[in-house]
Amino acid sequence: MAGKSEKLQQTYRDTLDVTSKQRYDDKIGLIEKQDPYTLEKHRWTQDVDKWASVTYPDIVNYLLFSTSAYTMDELKSYKGLEAYNQFVSGWVMHSQRLSETPLTPWAIIQKDGKILACHCNCMAGLGEACTHLAAMLFSIEATVKVREARTVTDSKAYWLPASVKGVVYAKIEDIDFSKKPKKET
Repeated sequence: MAGKSEKLQQTYRDTLDVTSKQRYDDKIGLIEKQDPYTLEKHRWTQDVDKWASVTYPDIVNYLLFSTSAYTMDELKSYKGLEAYNQFVSGWVMHSQRLSETPLTPWAIIQKDGKILACHCNCMAGLGEACTHLAAMLFSIEATVKVREARTVTDSKAYWLPASVKGVVYAKIEDIDFSKKPKKET
C-alpha cells in the first residue's frame, strides 16, 4: 500500500532527469517556486482582464531570440511560428498519439507581455519552444486582442448614474405612458 500512495504523490517535476529538473526549478524560481502543475485550480484565472498583454512581437522575441538553457544559443524556433496555423485550425494535440491525455503547457509572462519562460509536458517541451507552447501563446495573444478591441458600448455604462431608480414591474395594460404635467416653480 505504501508504494501506491508514494506513486500518487509523485509530481511531474519528480519524473524529470537531473538536468531537466534543474532547468524546471530555474523556471519556477521566477514565480517563487510555485509549480504550475501542483497549483490548485482556484489559483488560475479565466478573467481575461487579468491576463498579460501578449503581442505578436513578444511571441517572436521569445520563440526566436530567447536563449536556450541547454545550448546557450538563441532558440530560433521558426517552426514555433507555424503553430499559429495550428491555433487557428484548433489542431493543437499530441503530434503522434491523438488518444492520449491533452498536454498542459504553461508560460510565465510579465504584465507588459514579455514572456520569461514556458514549459510543456510533451517530449519536446523541455526544449521550451514546442508547437503546443507556441499555439498557447498565439491563443493568449488573440484573446488579448479581443479584450483590447472592446469599445465603450461593449461595457456597462459605468460613468453614468442610473437615471431611474426603483422601477416597478407591471403588465403593459397597467402602465401609464402619458407625460406627467410639468411642475410649476
